[in-house]
Amino acid sequence: MASLLERVPRHLLDELVEGSWLPLVGAGFSRNAIIEHGDAPVSWAELGSVLGRDVDGADSTTGTLEVISAFEHAFGRVALVDRTAGLIRAHDARPGAAHIAFARVGFTNVITTNFDFLLERSYEQIGKGCLPVVDETQLSTPNRYAGPRIVKFHGDVNHPASMVITEDDYDHFLNAYPLLATSVTAMLVERTGVLLGYSLDDPDTRQLLALIKRRLGRMYRPLWTIQVGASSQMVHRYERRGVKVINLPKSGGVSVGAVLEKFFLELAQHWREGLPEKSVNTDDRVTADFRVLQEPSRICYFAIPATLIGWYRDFIFPEVEARGLVPVTARDVLSPPGTISAKLDTLISRAAYVVAEIGDKANDYEVALAVSQKSQGNVLLVKSELEARTPAELGNRMLLVRPARFEANPDEFVRRFREWISSRGHNEVAHRGEPERLISLREYGAALISAVSLLEVTLSERFSAESRDSPRPIPLRSMLKQADLQGLFQSYEEREAIDEAVARRNQILHTNAVISPADSRRLVDVLRQFIDRLR
Repeated sequence: MASLLERVPRHLLDELVEGSWLPLVGAGFSRNAIIEHGDAPVSWAELGSVLGRDVDGADSTTGTLEVISAFEHAFGRVALVDRTAGLIRAHDARPGAAHIAFARVGFTNVITTNFDFLLERSYEQIGKGCLPVVDETQLSTPNRYAGPRIVKFHGDVNHPASMVITEDDYDHFLNAYPLLATSVTAMLVERTGVLLGYSLDDPDTRQLLALIKRRLGRMYRPLWTIQVGASSQMVHRYERRGVKVINLPKSGGVSVGAVLEKFFLELAQHWREGLPEKSVNTDDRVTADFRVLQEPSRICYFAIPATLIGWYRDFIFPEVEARGLVPVTARDVLSPPGTISAKLDTLISRAAYVVAEIGDKANDYEVALAVSQKSQGNVLLVKSELEARTPAELGNRMLLVRPARFEANPDEFVRRFREWISSRGHNEVAHRGEPERLISLREYGAALISAVSLLEVTLSERFSAESRDSPRPIPLRSMLKQADLQGLFQSYEEREAIDEAVARRNQILHTNAVISPADSRRLVDVLRQFIDRLR
């Protein structure tokens, strides 16, 4: 099956990677939930139809919003909320595959008018967690979770007073929740709104469009909607309202949920692979590791407070470097504005190992990501000797206690860290045959990047004594000079070819230059012969 991302304009995919998508999730998306027994969550129109059976005077011509308002008038707010919660299966519906795939995309903020809890449960199911915002007072609450802030624009069934569901609620919404409306419209100034699960006949859709037009006028970015198998008439209806359509194809026997699952999985992969290209790394080894996504990573990511980076660089980073790994912090990678959480997710998911300090609120997000994404043996947790508590949700992961004043007595901590990193056996992985495998896949630029990375690892192992004496790694050029001084090159031509390989690698990394298959094979062969001789 062709990639569904072919249906998405290139500039919109670029905006996704830059953190500029703002998903707005409506009731239609809840139809993809898993229900053990009974009926699926009702749509907006179905809600009105069911409630209308209990309202005198309601018939097929009565609008859904009018029926709901009449039901509240007849039976009260509590009865309306309770009946609605049951019909939308708010308390027992489980996230479907489409929900889980949606949660894997690195959105920072999500807006929803749904009353249920499927989005929250989706993020919890993949170990991220999220911050639901129902009340205006929560808008200033820092998000300490690995998942996004979910703004529940119309409340939920656990907060009946704040639900926007009747005519009176819609009429008084802007006066009742001015800060919430202002916050959402401000997000739409900076981001591209993407509607999911909305129908043009829903009052939620009409209210959102009216709010944007009233607050932003011509200043808002174009809105988009994700549809599956929409008719040309439906596409034209959206476009007349100023909403552009991403129309995903639906074939026989394939459910809407399955199409959306595939779409969001492809989006998540594109987001994860595309962010490194938008980022600037202070270390070429990190850039190389991002560009060659197939090979085992050399990144050892450090989620540590800014105040401790200097001490880690002096005492711990040399231990990492000596084993062919690359120590990286979030400050080593510059990414577009609004992509901080996406950058952290990409770094941690890409890293071979994560070292995370607990007990510092600023690191909670990264610790949560590491614990949810990495296997137990690939995460090392560190806490100060003054930190008494270890959160239970961190499980049985390796925990080292460091001295409160790092520089006062680092030897024991460094020794225990060295034992841990040595036990990982990363050098046994060392992507020995990766360059040749990439050539067989016709990934010629990636093959050369991989071969030069292997050269760096090999030279670092050989010159590990010199590397250990310095808190900074020895640059590749310096190691090649040392190799020349020690007579490790067989000929002047071999040295020239290796210099060419490094220069061509740098061009590929920084200018997206293309290398021919013949040149890639030639330079990889030269590097392979030199590396094998050193080993």
